[in-house]
Amino acid sequence: MSYIPNINDLFAILPAIILSGTAILLLVVQFLLPNKNEIAPLWVLTFFGLLASLFALWYSTQSPGYGKYFLSQVSLSPMTVWLNAIYLIAGIATLLVAPKALEQGKSLFPEFFPLLLFCITGMMFFTSGYDLIVIFVGLEILSLCLYILIGMARNSVFALESAMKYFLLGAFSSGFMLLGIAFLFGGSGTTNVDGALRGLFLKGFESNYSKIGFGLFLIGIFFKSALVPFHSWTPDVYEGAQTPITGFMASAGKASAMGLLMVFFQHIPAGGDGEVWKILVGIISLLSMTWGNLIALRQTNVKRILAYSSISHAGYICAGIACGANLEALYYLFLYAIMNLAAFSLITYLEEGKRIITLDSLSQLSGTFPWTAFGLSLVFLSFAGFPPLAGFWAKLFLLQKIAESDSLFNRVLLFGAVANSAVAFYYYMRITIHSYMKTELGVIASEPDIARQPGIGIVAVISLLVVSVGWLFLQPGLFL
Repeated sequence: MSYIPNINDLFAILPAIILSGTAILLLVVQFLLPNKNEIAPLWVLTFFGLLASLFALWYSTQSPGYGKYFLSQVSLSPMTVWLNAIYLIAGIATLLVAPKALEQGKSLFPEFFPLLLFCITGMMFFTSGYDLIVIFVGLEILSLCLYILIGMARNSVFALESAMKYFLLGAFSSGFMLLGIAFLFGGSGTTNVDGALRGLFLKGFESNYSKIGFGLFLIGIFFKSALVPFHSWTPDVYEGAQTPITGFMASAGKASAMGLLMVFFQHIPAGGDGEVWKILVGIISLLSMTWGNLIALRQTNVKRILAYSSISHAGYICAGIACGANLEALYYLFLYAIMNLAAFSLITYLEEGKRIITLDSLSQLSGTFPWTAFGLSLVFLSFAGFPPLAGFWAKLFLLQKIAESDSLFNRVLLFGAVANSAVAFYYYMRITIHSYMKTELGVIASEPDIARQPGIGIVAVISLLVVSVGWLFLQPGLFL
């Protein structure tokens, strides 16, 4: 057995190599620039690094193709490829939206660009890793980068508080995950995903170690996914972080955590001992859907509405994972990421680095900014599942798959998801009501001097096109 990587191993992780190589180059280039405030060369290098990585991701599906590499420590599958595509798309969108917004908030530093690339690299190893150690290293890379990105607004006490909360709770959850890996290793004698999870279904005393370990490991995933009862950090971090960073977390960050849960539950068999774990995830999904939607009803800050909305949407995806609807859950996750990019790009535009966007501030928005009001209404209606927008098709395919089962528990999940969708419709509609139906002028409508930002326009237009007509071309079968 050779421990020296061959050419196929390197091609399998070529997207991550390009990203990390570009990030290291950026760290060098920023010190060579004569003007330390000049970010254009860094932006260009980052943009081409992301595009090259996206091309390399497509190429890796052709050569070396799907399979396991680095002695089964890295896996390349249709699911991991689509997850990596979400990270890269979110990274490109963030690169287009963030610089101007961070500059307005006086928090644009040269380190932003390599941190963004290192964060995506960590996400790739987090979900493509087929060894628990590789997965944990990916988790730490992405987490450390997110802590710094959130706290980059050093002149904002809210951003610093958010970074501290996320760091403390994140470190605590990483401890659970690492202890879980230790127990999984103790129960199976290996850190390979296949072998470690096989220990759950063995008979004997050692199986208890695997069960304890998997439970602890799931706690770490639930925290990163913002699932109840490990969700408490979400509204404060979403509100306190700079809006483009929040958008990146809500799309790529959410996709990485939910993606790892999908990857793991592909190894949990239906029936028998595996049913216990699926029921556990199903209960968590019901709690998340219900709690997220009920608390969102009381919110007036738009970013906090999206934070609690993210908890409920994580619940919908978890329901699909619990019922074995991995393909439909992945389809839902992809469209949910696009909807988040649209929503947060529009909020970034309206904020101008100085406003807090509340429902009242959006009153009569349609009179002054008709296209922005239309875009916000469109994306929030899609979050609600209003036909024929993308959110409707995502929920329809997911719920149809759940409905195919004769299991009583799956029927309970189906009823809970439908009931929660009806509840959520109320607070999503409030955006449209305030934008179109309120008589008094909000803060934004009374100050019609927001500068145009081409990057935000590009992200918003493309995302809204996917939300409105993307379902004509994007079907779950495409994700096979």
